[in-house]
Amino acid sequence: MDKLTIISRKSVLAKIQAQEVSEVIKNKFPEIKINFKTKDTSGDIDLTTPLHKMPEIGVFTSDIRGELLTEKADIAVHSWKDLPVDLEEGTELAATIERADLRDVLIFKKGSFKKKKLEIFTSSPRRQENLSKFLLKAIPFEVDSLSFSDVRGNILTRVQKLEDSNADGLVIAKAAIDRLLFPKVGITGELDSFKKNLEKFLWMVIPCSQNPCAPGQGALAIEVKSGNKRVIELLNEINDLDVFKNVEEEREKLKKYGGGCHQKIGVSIENHSLGKIITEKGLTPDNELIDKRSFLPFKKEFSKFENPIKDFYPKLKKDFKLFFRSMINDGTKEIEDIKNAGLYISRASSIETGTAIDLSNVIWTSGIENWFKLARKGIWVNGTSDGLGEEQSKPESILKKVNWFLVSHIASESKDKKLIATYELVPEKDIEDLSKYSHFYWMSISSFKEALKRFPSIKNAEHSCGLGKTFDELNKLYPNKIKPFLNYEDWLEKVNEAK
Repeated sequence: MDKLTIISRKSVLAKIQAQEVSEVIKNKFPEIKINFKTKDTSGDIDLTTPLHKMPEIGVFTSDIRGELLTEKADIAVHSWKDLPVDLEEGTELAATIERADLRDVLIFKKGSFKKKKLEIFTSSPRRQENLSKFLLKAIPFEVDSLSFSDVRGNILTRVQKLEDSNADGLVIAKAAIDRLLFPKVGITGELDSFKKNLEKFLWMVIPCSQNPCAPGQGALAIEVKSGNKRVIELLNEINDLDVFKNVEEEREKLKKYGGGCHQKIGVSIENHSLGKIITEKGLTPDNELIDKRSFLPFKKEFSKFENPIKDFYPKLKKDFKLFFRSMINDGTKEIEDIKNAGLYISRASSIETGTAIDLSNVIWTSGIENWFKLARKGIWVNGTSDGLGEEQSKPESILKKVNWFLVSHIASESKDKKLIATYELVPEKDIEDLSKYSHFYWMSISSFKEALKRFPSIKNAEHSCGLGKTFDELNKLYPNKIKPFLNYEDWLEKVNEAK
C-alpha cells in the first residue's frame, strides 16, 4: 500500500486529530504517502440548533462516512464521542490510538469571581446535570443561582463567544484544549490568538469522580469502509487495543441507559497502574439518579481479604486521629508571597482559613474532599488527583509550565517538588490500643509508622489504603501484601460484606 487518504471535519482541531493519526501510521509505515481531505458536516453547517435538539445519529460524522462508502477517502478520523452509539451498516470502527485526557475543563472569566448569579455555556445535558451539583461546591464563593446556556461552534469559536458575551464560563473537553495548545503536529497561525485568549480566564479541570466523560471523550475513532481489507490490516498494526476496549465498554454502559450525547449520564473508564476505575453518574431518562464509582484491580488477590476479620480500624473516618497539627507561620507567609507557581495541597487543613493565595497560582489537591474544603476557605482550585495518587493523576497547568511546591507537614518528602511546610505532626499522647485489630485502613504513611512504633504486633495484621502515595510507601515495606481500595468508604463496605 503506497498511499492513504484521511478525511476529517474542517476545524483546526479535526485537522490536528487527523494528523496525529497520520503520524502514528507513518511511524509504523514510513513509506506510505498520506493525503488529507476535509468536509463540512450537517452539525458544522447548522450552528443555531442546540446539539441536544439535533438528530441523535451522526450529525458530525454521517457526511464524512459517505466519502468512505464512495471510496473518495480510505479512513475517517473522528472524535469518538461524536459517533452515535450504534453505527449504520457499511462502515466500521477499525482502530484508535493513544487516548488524550478524558476530563472536561471549565474556562471562567476572572471578572465573574464572586458573582452571585452565574451563567455557564455548554450544550451537553450530561455536563449540565453533573456540574449543577459539583460547581456549587467547587467554586470558592457563594452562588445564588447557576444556569446553563447552549453554545455552538468549534472550540475557538466558543471561547470567542464566551469573551464577547455576558456569560461567565464555558465547559469544553480538556483533550481539545490540550491538542490546540500543544499540537503534536505543525499547525500554528490561528492558534496564537487562542492561546492569548485563554490566558485571560481562570480554569478548573473537572474530575471524573464528579463528572465522568462522554463515552469515548479524548479518544480518536478511525472509521473505514467495511470489507476494505488492505486498510483494515494496516490499522490493526497501529490499534491501541486497551483504549479501544475501554471506549467500547463506556459506550455499552451508556447504551444500556438508552442513548448517546442527548443523555444526562457520563461514563468513564480510567486506567490506573493497579487497575481500572469505572464511573457512571447522571440522570436516566426515567429520572433515576446514577452515581457509581468502582475500582477493578488487575490482581485478583487485591479484591478479597485473606484473613478472617475479627475487628477493624477505623470504624469511622473521624476516628483516625493519631496526630494533632501544630501550624508553622513561616510556611503560611511563604505561600502568600508566591505567584505564578503550582501548589499541590495534600490536606486542606494545611491551609489556614484566611490565607491569601494569589489567583496567578495553580492549586491542585490530593482528593475531592480537600477541594471542597479549600473552596469553603475562598481558594480557587484548578484540579485534583481525585484520590488516585499524585503520580497517577499529576498536577498540571493547562496553559504553561510552572514550578511546583508541595504544601504539607515538615517531615513530608517529594521527588520533584519543593516543600512548603505549614504544620508539624505531633503524636497524640493517648490513643486506643490498636493491637486488638486484625484489619486496618491507612490514610497516610506517617500514621502507619507511628502506630507500628507503638504497637509492633500490628505488623501481622492486614493493611489497606487508597490508590496513591500511601499504597506505594506501604507496598515498599510489605510487597504484594497491601490491599488498595478506591477510598475509605469502599474499604468499609468490603469489610462489612466480609464479616
